[in-house]
Amino acid sequence: MHNQEIAWALAEMADLMEILGENPFKCRAFRRGGVIVANLETPAATLLARDQLGKINGIGKSLSAEIAELLRDRETRQQRALREKVPPGVTEMLRLPGIGVRTVRAFFGQGLTTLEELEEAARERKIRQMPGLGVKTEFAVLRGLELLRHRAGKFAIGVTKPLAESFVVFLRQLPEVRRAEITGDLRRSQELVTEIRLLAASNQPAVVLDLVKKHPAAACFLAAGPDWVRFRVNFGLAVQIEVVIEEQFIPRLVETTGPPAHWTALAAYRAGRRCDGGPWQRFMPVKEAEEQFYRSLGLPWIPPELREDGSEIQLAAAGKLPAVVEMADIRGDLHLHTNWSDGVSTLEEMVTAAKEYGYEYMAITDHSQSLGIARGLSEAKLREQQRLIRGMAGRNGDFEILSGVEMDILTDARLDYPDAFLAEMDLVIASVHTGLRQPRERIHNRLEAALKNPLVDILGHPTGRMLGSREPYDVDVEWLLQLAAKTGTVLEINSSPDRLDLSAPHARQARDCGVMLVINTDAHDRARLNEIAYGVANARKAGLIPKDILNTRSAGEVKKILRRRKG
Repeated sequence: MHNQEIAWALAEMADLMEILGENPFKCRAFRRGGVIVANLETPAATLLARDQLGKINGIGKSLSAEIAELLRDRETRQQRALREKVPPGVTEMLRLPGIGVRTVRAFFGQGLTTLEELEEAARERKIRQMPGLGVKTEFAVLRGLELLRHRAGKFAIGVTKPLAESFVVFLRQLPEVRRAEITGDLRRSQELVTEIRLLAASNQPAVVLDLVKKHPAAACFLAAGPDWVRFRVNFGLAVQIEVVIEEQFIPRLVETTGPPAHWTALAAYRAGRRCDGGPWQRFMPVKEAEEQFYRSLGLPWIPPELREDGSEIQLAAAGKLPAVVEMADIRGDLHLHTNWSDGVSTLEEMVTAAKEYGYEYMAITDHSQSLGIARGLSEAKLREQQRLIRGMAGRNGDFEILSGVEMDILTDARLDYPDAFLAEMDLVIASVHTGLRQPRERIHNRLEAALKNPLVDILGHPTGRMLGSREPYDVDVEWLLQLAAKTGTVLEINSSPDRLDLSAPHARQARDCGVMLVINTDAHDRARLNEIAYGVANARKAGLIPKDILNTRSAGEVKKILRRRKG
């Protein structure tokens, strides 16, 4: 039994214990034990035979005995008992992308024991009312159930990337693997992909691929070769893992990142220069090694997001590639929700999270009064929240908290608050949340009313799309961009991986029209602040540089820009 198989068994037991609400210290011990075993360079069976396994910090006598039983019987009595206590429908919930064990425990605690019961609760909007959960979780449930039902097609980056990253963690834990990376469309941050592709370096490909076939997530084996294996996960997404020797890793990473046009153009450029694209140092970090690979061809490194039709090769050769925005350039998030409306985390928790993220400022932008489904705030409640935010100013040093609102653009083209009230806000985001199927003329009237109002700073998720589940509302994007350029309204790149709105092509058009953009998360809980990475990737695909983006600037500059528009 490979160490990784033991680790999977311990992780399963930890999940079942947590779902059942057992002693959290015991849950953590089993989970930590699984990680330790996965990272052992010596087989656990060998260490057990030497009487050394129980002496490893984090294993001990109890876990050592559990592992001994696994090695003997491939299953333990405790494992069987836990499986009997948790209904099969509950463990099936863990198959839903984006739904973790703590969330499943919350569902189980509310008496939900089957996927059918979970779907009914989601459709009746009961999940958002459960402690610690919210609208985003409800949406993730419905989206995940839809994926399980159809098991085909294209999958949004918000589903595929976390899954791909979990496979990378698994591969990197294996002592037989020297390095592993996401490649293919996902490495280029394509918003919809048909498969996950991963590349690993190992001198023992047979061992690695055999373990891949046994992975708990590998629901359906598709095909295999001497150095690759392809399978589907439960909800239908295909995964291909390729294993090469260390010396081939970087060239193969460049080739498989694609698209094919980029590799073809690179090969033609290399042939014209009569160079071999190497060498690179075996133990150099991937980005540096890839930079050296490009440099050996006489080219600067081309970020994966800019690898498209091959024309980028000539731009790189001429020194004309943009120095695209990076995560480190983002200095604040200007679209955040709290439990004052439909968020999960408190105001204080969101402030703490933003500071921990290294930001210099943030804006609290809870929903406005007409959006009853999101518990939108009345003028009185927003003023109360604003007083609270103002009172926090002295306790947060130089960190700045803007008091804002995400205001609905109503179906009759009115704004949800009068101008006199909007003037009291530090920041106003206007968004379309209802009447999404109205004809173009009415949608345009609504957007025009918002953009022409100097008290509206940002247009939130400007086309209203939901990746893979909802088409944009009927809007002429070119008209919208020209109007935003004329009015000076900032357009949002909404980082929620369910939205990514504006899209990369539209963000590029906006930049070319002279429109300023902002990258926001629209986070409804503190954990989702990390979704800023999706928005940054979208901006990089658009070729945006820091000066194109509002929240790469200091708090003082941001406020100055906002004041300028208000006159």
